[in-house]
Amino acid sequence: MSTTPAKVKSLVNELIQSVTGLTPQEDLENFNLCRDFALRNFRGYKFGRTNQFDITSKLDGLEEKFRVYNRDDLADALRSRLAELPSLTSGFNPEILSLFLSLSNRPLQNSEISDLELLVKPDAPKELTWEDIIADDPMEGEIWKDVDFGAESSDEWSDDGYTRPRSRDEFVESLRSQAEDRRRKTPSTGDGETAYNISGVEGFTVQGDKKGLESLKKAQYWSEKVLPVEREVDVSLASCGGIASCVTNYHSTLHFGIVDNISLISELQAMREVIFMLLGYPCLLFHKEPNGTTILVDIDDMTKRFALSHASLPAFRAILSWYADKGTNINIIRTFARSKKSATNFPERQTFVASVWDKLAALDQHLIKLEELLLVGNKGIDQIVSLLALQGELELFLTPFDLLSGIIAKLPKTGKPPADLALQHLESLFQLACRLQSVGDQISFKFITDIFFSCLQTYLRPIHQWMESGELRKDDEVFLISKTRSDEEVELGGLWSDQYSLRKDASGMLKAPVFVHAAAARIFITGKSVVFLKRLLEHDIPSSTLPLQPQPVSGADINLSTVCRNGEYLAPFSDMFAAAFDKWINDRHHSVSSRLRDVLYQDCGLWKSLDAIEYIYLCKNGHLFDTFSQAMFEKVDKGVQTWGDRFLLTELLQGVYGGVGCVEVGRMRMRAKMEGTKSLRERRRTVKMWKGLELNYALPWPIMNVIRKESFEVYNNVFTFLLQIRRAKYMLERLTLLKEDFRTLGESGEGAVYYSLKHRLLWFANIVYYYLTDLVVTPQTTHMRQEMARAVHVDGMIQVHNTYIQKIKEQCLLGAKLAPIHQAITSILDISILFSDAHLAHSTALKTLDAPNASIHDISVFISSHTPRRRYYRRQHQTGEPDDNYNSDSNSDSESYEEDNFEGMNSYISFENEAYARQIGHMNERFNTLLEFVRAGLRGVARAGVMPHLEVLAEDLEGPGRGGGARGD
Repeated sequence: MSTTPAKVKSLVNELIQSVTGLTPQEDLENFNLCRDFALRNFRGYKFGRTNQFDITSKLDGLEEKFRVYNRDDLADALRSRLAELPSLTSGFNPEILSLFLSLSNRPLQNSEISDLELLVKPDAPKELTWEDIIADDPMEGEIWKDVDFGAESSDEWSDDGYTRPRSRDEFVESLRSQAEDRRRKTPSTGDGETAYNISGVEGFTVQGDKKGLESLKKAQYWSEKVLPVEREVDVSLASCGGIASCVTNYHSTLHFGIVDNISLISELQAMREVIFMLLGYPCLLFHKEPNGTTILVDIDDMTKRFALSHASLPAFRAILSWYADKGTNINIIRTFARSKKSATNFPERQTFVASVWDKLAALDQHLIKLEELLLVGNKGIDQIVSLLALQGELELFLTPFDLLSGIIAKLPKTGKPPADLALQHLESLFQLACRLQSVGDQISFKFITDIFFSCLQTYLRPIHQWMESGELRKDDEVFLISKTRSDEEVELGGLWSDQYSLRKDASGMLKAPVFVHAAAARIFITGKSVVFLKRLLEHDIPSSTLPLQPQPVSGADINLSTVCRNGEYLAPFSDMFAAAFDKWINDRHHSVSSRLRDVLYQDCGLWKSLDAIEYIYLCKNGHLFDTFSQAMFEKVDKGVQTWGDRFLLTELLQGVYGGVGCVEVGRMRMRAKMEGTKSLRERRRTVKMWKGLELNYALPWPIMNVIRKESFEVYNNVFTFLLQIRRAKYMLERLTLLKEDFRTLGESGEGAVYYSLKHRLLWFANIVYYYLTDLVVTPQTTHMRQEMARAVHVDGMIQVHNTYIQKIKEQCLLGAKLAPIHQAITSILDISILFSDAHLAHSTALKTLDAPNASIHDISVFISSHTPRRRYYRRQHQTGEPDDNYNSDSNSDSESYEEDNFEGMNSYISFENEAYARQIGHMNERFNTLLEFVRAGLRGVARAGVMPHLEVLAEDLEGPGRGGGARGD
């Protein structure tokens, strides 16, 4: 393509202007760049023409397929059109046929030969010609004859042969004179054509029906001007006066009652007035209140102008008042339907207004038919004209409109946001339908349910869209579900709980009709499940790519016939509707929810994640937990300052749990947050230092929607509590007695106190550890897994896990109300560490002093290093100052109290037998005080009925031989 045709260049210029907005006049340089780029691509394109032989082969194959499946009609139609195709001079026939083949969708099943008739262009209407006009109406008769206007002209006006045309008046006057002459000369008898030809202009004049005109004027009773009557009288006495033509006599005098100037209208005329009023037209017997919807009977006209000849004025007024009440209700409906405020931007209210218009149209048609029957009759049979009969016929027809007007009148006009007003009618219609069905008013019930189900279809449409595709209408302020965060703002771990929410008012009530409240949670869950599956599909989760099974139930299936099957109305309408609505919801809900549940179980690894949490946080494998904890304890006891390095802790944790199949070591992290300025030697003397450990196991984001981030705080607290108990046991279990220890302890009587305190501390730690692991964690975890397997949707799974976390928190004594008991247990664990340190210091002192090769210098150095603390202890007792180490209030629940309570004990370590024995005795007293506090607190909670099993724990904590679980052993 050496040169570019001018047509291609012009098309490229138009393309650039429409896409980029550049023009040669404004930006010639950029415009030329864009044009050169486009032309280079056009010249070097690598797409060839469509293979016409391939297209011919495909069309032949399609024709053969039609004939094989016995569709010769389609094959013949295709072949005939292919035969006509070469006559068309188009160079792109193969491309066009290829496009048609690509767009075809199962032509064998979806093609019908009758559809070809739609392609036939209708015949153009035949143009009207003068030949057709003359053939239909020939130009015959005198009117088409040529008139010689110069025949009657005077010569004086035409000296040069010119004839002056006559004026219009002269021409009309001549025509009149000619007509008079012909009328005098023409006999009275003759055929109609001759009379028409000689009639002239008057032949076009139609003689009016003067009698009919007078009758029409007399029928317009509202145009009569009559004088008022001074007082109300009974016009029914007119029958005694012998007046036979009272209906048409507009100014009669009634001898009995002295009634003058009363227009006695017929009952037919009164009925037409009633029908006009019900149709919303202006009428004479009724009038509207100014700027209102109420219709009143015109009392002035009733008393002073119009009456029925066979009824008293009070009776006439009473029946018209009944019609006025009905007209008022209908007028309320018409005013609502015409109001611009009624037709809001919300489809739900628009559907209600449209349904009201449909009912009004049906009413208008019924009234028009009644009027036609009154005037024309039914097949030539005259109808009985009676206001009472019309009242009986309309009463059942108008009663539903009275109920509908009541609903409309109660709809709030202002004071609420438009979105809150959009659904008021739906709930009112539902409640009214329930009431009508309970009282057996089937006509009104059918009327109201028609409107209700029509509005319901519009309301269910966004629900169906939400449950099918997980999408909401843009800027929808009426739907019961709202989107709180966009897709970019929400975190994947909070996709289920943070992105969507149910729309509620200030009082916490759901903004939805009352019949939706029971199913709102399932609607909400189903749509969120679809959204969740779409997100899983984006992240290539295998099972989420499977298509959802189509459901046979759709929004159009909820109507009166499906709610009340076979016309059965024995059950309450609310129950029947709830059953049908639940079925419509559940069919979709169970399918989507079960699919998402299976994906979480199988593909996302929910069970695997729960197993990993149980191993890491809840110490399911005691050997691995001991291996991990002892490695940390040894570093702390040796004074290794880098024991809390997050990289070393993470490496240690991953090394210990790396062999567990359910644990992904790459997701584990651990760090130590040490607050305060205390040294490691000071911090190691209390189990509170382990509260700074933070263990983190990063779950996959789908599982994070079930196991929320908040749950890991409880998991960390349980892990810390178990680690603190393990620290106390580790410090007690490493104590060993040497030969000198037996001899020394036996001489001073300290052995019994030592053995007793050590044994009771170990018993306490083992019992609490056993209670946490075997009596709380294990059974609760098993129960949680069982309930999780029975959950039908994600919200149920979240609820199961939240309940499990709450029970673990309370039963592990980690709740806010059980904080004093937990802190007392922590203080007892601190005593275990102090007891171990005191004994190790005492044993070290004995070994140092009793060593055979110990020099005087070694002993003096050892004594001088411990003397200040000893002097502090002696000075405290010599001066009589209170010992804050052991005499503080045992009921305090503050951490500062516990630290202060043991500060002296931690800092004072004696190497003399008397000081060591006194120290062990103080520890024993402190342990007994705290133990009694713990047992009393546990019994109080158990007797309150909250956790009765704590009574058993309180008994077991007493120890063997003291009323505990090992009594008698």
